[in-house]
Amino acid sequence: MKKLSIFMAALFVFMLFAGIRPAYAAQYNLDFEETAESVYMVNLDTDTVVFEKNADERRAPASITKIMTMALALEMCEDPANTYVTAPSYIWNEFEGISISHCDIQRGETLTMQDLLYGMALQSANEAANIVADYLGNGSISDFVELMNQKAQEIGAVNTHFTNPHGLYGADHYTTAYDIYLIAKYALSVPGFQDLVSTTVYTAQYADKHTEPLNFYTTNKMMVKNSDYYYEGLSGIKTGTLPESGRCFVSTATRNGFTYLLVVLGCPAYDEEEKQLATNYAFLDTENFYDWAFSTFRVKTLVEEGKIVGQTNLDLSWGKDYLLVMTNGRFTALLPEEIQVSSVVTEAVFDQEAVRAPVQKGDKVGYLKLVLAGEEVGRVDLVAAESADMNEWLFCLDYVKQISESFWFKFAVIFVALLILVYVVLTVVRNRNRRRYQNVRRRRRL
Repeated sequence: MKKLSIFMAALFVFMLFAGIRPAYAAQYNLDFEETAESVYMVNLDTDTVVFEKNADERRAPASITKIMTMALALEMCEDPANTYVTAPSYIWNEFEGISISHCDIQRGETLTMQDLLYGMALQSANEAANIVADYLGNGSISDFVELMNQKAQEIGAVNTHFTNPHGLYGADHYTTAYDIYLIAKYALSVPGFQDLVSTTVYTAQYADKHTEPLNFYTTNKMMVKNSDYYYEGLSGIKTGTLPESGRCFVSTATRNGFTYLLVVLGCPAYDEEEKQLATNYAFLDTENFYDWAFSTFRVKTLVEEGKIVGQTNLDLSWGKDYLLVMTNGRFTALLPEEIQVSSVVTEAVFDQEAVRAPVQKGDKVGYLKLVLAGEEVGRVDLVAAESADMNEWLFCLDYVKQISESFWFKFAVIFVALLILVYVVLTVVRNRNRRRYQNVRRRRRL
């Protein structure tokens, strides 16, 4: 595997922590060639972006759309296992004459909401998505789709717009790799969603128009152990394929205590004759990205909690003019393996030039700035590592000093001085006038 250069890796890391999403392939080299048009990969343990490519480019999401449909349905339906839904006939109208992914639900058939959700999650069933949207939209699929759009805006997916609940192509039906990350992260927080997308086989609880059990099988072959694409530790989330979108895949994977969420969009799906390719390049990209991330990055501790990092000036304490300070927390970061902790430079920044007693151990006095490659990557609060009592005589002297240095004291001194000066001038003038008056009277008497 090609290693990252120390300089490039350092540049990559400080961009992450500075809040800048790294530009594709500008900071590092992959050891494989990805096929996806758009990629967004995040370490969920640290919320660190580790790879991005065209993440804000609008694309057709195909059945990735169903992530939002399922998550919203789980929020709106209190008891999916005991909520029975009958499929209205009209929901098949838009599918006439086209080939779609489905799970063989019949017109007028009744299933549980849970059955419908598993049909969407495993077999990417388009009719199940419409049935759910009709039911939760009170007979209006478009009303439910509007709720999907509202939720997208609410969670920050501002470059997303849905026109249907299933993902079939529409000119105004689009999202981005970054927005899908936000939608997937929201969905994973909804109770029950993880169970849906991590299941490989499911049998419908109730399907009244089927005499045999109605079974659903996942399209996510990376979770199926006897599949050529099986990847240990991978779970969910959703596949999607359309001629307009290519192959798309959203997934999570956990290994050695680390968890990543990966979005790949626009992988090749069809050949020049518009025949579907036998190889699933979205799965191959996903495997390569996870292998790269798990072998490249490590969570490293840059600063330990309670570490004495220096001292600061101390005022108003008798016989002691400095105060030891220590870190008030542990700072960890996701770093390329090549980056050594010793390459991180620390700089203590204090709230004031000198800490004034009394001070108790644990009082915040500033922060420790962590710098890598000349850029700040994080901060840890600095607190007093010891207590210091205040000396009353020093306090009084300091109080007098503060008063003497205050604006109002200086103003009062100047004001009094001016009054005295005016008084002196007036006195001189008055005395001079008095002498003149006396001289005039004396001359008159003569």
